[in-house]
Amino acid sequence: MPDTSRVVIVGAGPAGLAVAAGLRRRGISATLLERGGAVGSNWRSRYDGLRLNTVRWLSALPGRPVPRGAGRWVSRDDYVAYLERYADSHRLDIVTQVDVDRIVPGAGPDRWTLRTSKGDLTAAAVVVASGPFDEPVVPPWPGIDHYGGDFAHAAEYRNPGPYRGRHVLVVGGGASGLEIALLLAEGGAGRVDLSVRSCTNLFPRQVAGYPLTPLPVTRYAPAWLLDVAGAATHGLLGRTWPDPLPRPTARLGTALHRDGTEPVVADGIVAALRAGTVNLLPAVAGFTATTVRLVDGQEVEPDVVLAATGYRSRVRTLAAELDVFDDRGHLVRGDGGPCPGAPGVVFVGFQPAVTGRLPQMPSQARRAARTIAAAISR
Repeated sequence: MPDTSRVVIVGAGPAGLAVAAGLRRRGISATLLERGGAVGSNWRSRYDGLRLNTVRWLSALPGRPVPRGAGRWVSRDDYVAYLERYADSHRLDIVTQVDVDRIVPGAGPDRWTLRTSKGDLTAAAVVVASGPFDEPVVPPWPGIDHYGGDFAHAAEYRNPGPYRGRHVLVVGGGASGLEIALLLAEGGAGRVDLSVRSCTNLFPRQVAGYPLTPLPVTRYAPAWLLDVAGAATHGLLGRTWPDPLPRPTARLGTALHRDGTEPVVADGIVAALRAGTVNLLPAVAGFTATTVRLVDGQEVEPDVVLAATGYRSRVRTLAAELDVFDDRGHLVRGDGGPCPGAPGVVFVGFQPAVTGRLPQMPSQARRAARTIAAAISR
């Protein structure tokens, strides 16, 4: 690994690759540092049955469409193969198995220093594209440290095979939890329970053959308009909310703009809950040595607990010494735009969107390339 580079990009997933390609078109070389062993490492580690929730033509990076043969809803493996071809076709400089711990201000033309697992690296500009889903999160439930049953985060789930005939408790009402519960039920698990504390706004992938993926332009819509649009969509589907799931605490636009919570796209889980192939349970309150306690007082004793309880980003650690966070601890800009407190450092792929994040990548990558080009020309 070189000890200096004009531009360093942290992360070789979709965001990092798109920005690197945009910089290359401007004649600017960049080095991508990837924590995993290959491009798209986070995607490679997801479960076998994963498919994108955005349609193929809105999931492409600038300059190269996703092949039609991948179908409307692209599988994990097809998307990883697409990322590999994208990196190869743009001849990007990627260094794998490098973990970036911290970005600190430097001096002179190489104004930023990156503390990495392979030594320090200086750069004139830095793009943080490591994504919002870096590290699995498990809530600090009472008694969890003394629980003696099989327990894993959903990040470790790959396919239903190891769970056939077993009683599985899936905890979490997000996209992963809902889909994994359905895959387990369809894949031969003996019993599937789904414990949900709350649910975000839920929509199917498509209706009557038409995808519901919103156009990227909806990122400009105010919260109230998205609230109305979300309610109207559920009304057109013939229901105010897909019972028996609990209602969300906020409507579509309010949840997105106020809380940064994106809608969930899931097919089949509502039908499975109504049919009883997946059993809905209240939220988890804690654990004993052998059971899981729920908030309504009942206890269950599953063979396996899968915690689909989300991920956290490492961005707070990476950028701890930079003036790039607001009073709530959120990034001032997470969409490729300039951060006044750290000129020459941009963050891409961190902006929540009603469309999901992939449809926003082309515009964010172009914005980031413009921002970096302006920063290094000063």
